[in-house]
Amino acid sequence: MDMQSVPDWESEIEDRRTTFLNSLLLVAAVGGLVAIVLTYVTLPKDMTVLERWIEVIPFLAGWLIVLIIWAWRGLGYSTRALIVLLIVYGLSVFIFRRGGLPGSGRVWLLLLPALAFILAGARLGIAAGAIGILTYSIFALAFSQKWLVPLVSEDQVALTTWFSEGGSFLLITASLTLILWSYGRGWLGALARMSATSQQLQVQAQELKAANEQLRLQTSRLRTTAEIARAGSSILDPEALCAEVVDRVQEEFESIGVYYVGLFLLSEISRDTGEQFAVLKAATGEAGKLLLEMNHELALDDTTLIGQCIVRRDARVISSMEEDTARFDAVPMSYTRSEAALPLHSRGRILGALSVQSAREASFDETDVAVLQTMADQVAVAIDNARLFSQAETALEDVRAAHRRYLTKSWEEFLAAGLVTRVDYAQPGAELGDSEFLRDAQRAAMVHERAVVLDGPPRTKGSEGAGKQDEYREAQTALVVPLKLREQIIGTMTLHETRRQRPWDAGEIAMSETIAEQVALSVENLRLMDEVQRRAARERLVGEISDQMQRATDMGSLLRITAEELNRVLGGSRAYVRLGVAAGLAGETEH
Repeated sequence: MDMQSVPDWESEIEDRRTTFLNSLLLVAAVGGLVAIVLTYVTLPKDMTVLERWIEVIPFLAGWLIVLIIWAWRGLGYSTRALIVLLIVYGLSVFIFRRGGLPGSGRVWLLLLPALAFILAGARLGIAAGAIGILTYSIFALAFSQKWLVPLVSEDQVALTTWFSEGGSFLLITASLTLILWSYGRGWLGALARMSATSQQLQVQAQELKAANEQLRLQTSRLRTTAEIARAGSSILDPEALCAEVVDRVQEEFESIGVYYVGLFLLSEISRDTGEQFAVLKAATGEAGKLLLEMNHELALDDTTLIGQCIVRRDARVISSMEEDTARFDAVPMSYTRSEAALPLHSRGRILGALSVQSAREASFDETDVAVLQTMADQVAVAIDNARLFSQAETALEDVRAAHRRYLTKSWEEFLAAGLVTRVDYAQPGAELGDSEFLRDAQRAAMVHERAVVLDGPPRTKGSEGAGKQDEYREAQTALVVPLKLREQIIGTMTLHETRRQRPWDAGEIAMSETIAEQVALSVENLRLMDEVQRRAARERLVGEISDQMQRATDMGSLLRITAEELNRVLGGSRAYVRLGVAAGLAGETEH
């Protein structure tokens, strides 16, 4: 409001001064013409026409200047006001010089500071007053010391006193009275308008402040809602998410007295009693810590606000609460004066409720409840998503475990088939390394499930004769890369340097790991192809046996063909096919 009132006052001052200057110039133009005529008429009759015009020319020049600056509005306010003050000062000096101290020059000097105060402000008004005092003192000294002599003789002064001196005095007095009355009335009206405008601005400023505060609160709460939504998308642990939510809600609504926020989730339905409870999962404050340690839970009925909220599936608010009723079972909540309970909706289901308690009465209005319900819905969706993610992770881990078991069993069967399971390649002329050292390196790679570089101890060369000291060769180095297939290790790939100690850089290790991945995939593809071929062979044999069995014409032939084909396919020495029940065998065929 202060920032707006200063420009308004300056604008009002500018307008009032411009209006006053225009009015003053108009009055001076009309009154100056009348004064010039009266001055010309009251001059002594024995003066010639030339002498009369010489006496009137200063007044006529001033009148013409006043007329010009009144008509020329584009000259600028400051320039026009300064010209008016100079004209008044020049006329006062001329009248002093003409009529002496008894003349009306002193009255014109009195008009100068009054106009300066009104037209230009206090600083120039004080300067004009000082100039007037100095001018009067100079003329008084000059006339008393006979340095200057009035241009009008004593006889002329006597004849023209009433017309010139008295008329000037009356004119200036009336002008000052009218000026001050008009200007004062205009300022009083301006002050009254400014006072009314100031009051309106104060009211508007208060309304704007209240609106800004409300907008700030809404913006802050929307930001909190967005942060809760982001937390729900980034925090996948339901317990951590609940703790984050209650802290955010209390921090946001702390300005309205909220000191406790609790989040309840529905428990599983008991198989024995069929009952279900609202279990406290996260809470703020010392009371919240105590309730969490007690594994606090509430029944789903109308005895508690949380129970009502969940049963009726809508928000519940208590605006005034007595001290003795503000408690959770054995834990008193003595500061609670109002409470809001919001259901947690997600995909048409109620997951629980959010309890928000304030130390002030009637803290929650409709806007607060709407914002809290929006937050509760965001929390419910986030918790539901976290639960679904946890369930999906559990199911995926079960699938991975089953696949690892299947893969392990398949590779055990594949290796038990006696196929090629190991390939060694050595450079021509290279010596074989220490097998025990290689086995240790391979075990380390399989345990750590990553590429391993190990340096072995120097190897000794056998002595050639008795009493001859053994010689030592350089240390050996091994790079072992596990063959990993879907997080299951099915073998290793080893690079062994026996001629010198060799460092393996990151590029070589990365290339070895890439090749190991390709080897593992290729080996798995070959194993699957072998398994498919073996299954196809079994299916083909089953088909052949079925064809032979369909050619049988009686029971004996069917059983004989079955025994012969089984013995041929499975490679047994004897085959038996028996039909029988618990009482005994009905028939037996041996092949």
